[in-house]
Amino acid sequence: MTKNVVVLALLILVATTWSNRVVLMLAITGLIGGPPALNEKSEEPQHVKWFDNYFTLEYIDEKTIAIGEPRYWQVNYNYLILGDERAILFDSGPGLKDIKPVIASLTDLPVTVVASHLHYDHVGNHDRFASIAMLDVPSTRARATENGFKISSMQHLGFLENIKNPVLNVSEWWQPNTHIDLGGRTLKILNAPGHTPDSLILWDEQSDLLFAGDYIYDGLLYAMLPGSDLDDYEQTAARLLSIINDTTRLLTAHRESTSGAPILARDDLLDLHQALQKINRGDLKGGGWFSKTYKINQRLSLASDQY
Repeated sequence: MTKNVVVLALLILVATTWSNRVVLMLAITGLIGGPPALNEKSEEPQHVKWFDNYFTLEYIDEKTIAIGEPRYWQVNYNYLILGDERAILFDSGPGLKDIKPVIASLTDLPVTVVASHLHYDHVGNHDRFASIAMLDVPSTRARATENGFKISSMQHLGFLENIKNPVLNVSEWWQPNTHIDLGGRTLKILNAPGHTPDSLILWDEQSDLLFAGDYIYDGLLYAMLPGSDLDDYEQTAARLLSIINDTTRLLTAHRESTSGAPILARDDLLDLHQALQKINRGDLKGGGWFSKTYKINQRLSLASDQY
């Protein structure tokens, strides 16, 4: 089937399947434009080091390392979280480059990889690791089989860049509201629906760090994808605000206007919560036609098709 035929078929589907309009339009864009080229190497702060020609390294503290992918068009950030006995890799990027040599250069500890959520740009290197953890919620358990965990197309969205859905051998199922002991460092596991139903956030109370994934970051937040829900988004924001401190640093998964790791503050989460309240009440108006875009603050905005 030629690209033009595929595009035509998708256009017909757009006309008949309004509920999936955003994903279908993104798919058409991807088919027409092809996979995006790598960005040029960016200017980074002095404390940020290039590991090679693709990955950057930034120590948040002595046991927390941000692994950046500033040459990828979405500018992903993954986080290596070290304890005394084991480590967690929170997100593994789109898989354009092998992240495993980066991890091997940073620690000899056994590493478990876990995704903030199952979109393709966060699980691309998962299958390179022997130990994979998964949040234990209905939308994930439903796809677990004896042959492994196959991410659904609407959970993965890899068709946007012609990336196949991986089959993962899950070794650990993490229950929400429980804790993971890394040896001298304990993290709380939080289910944080809004961006996706199975989004996972890690709370390190002792280090005052919240590993937020795509729930909040510097740039345009996507609340118009399969499983996105503004009511869930608002409830998650309220819950997080009740947990974190005024000094908590939010380590997020993407950046747009900053350099170095995309770190937000509690005030950004508060702004998001207040905006979500207004959106859900109909008191905040968004711009655009296909999906509405709402300004949150100077660094954040949110796109939604719930209007």
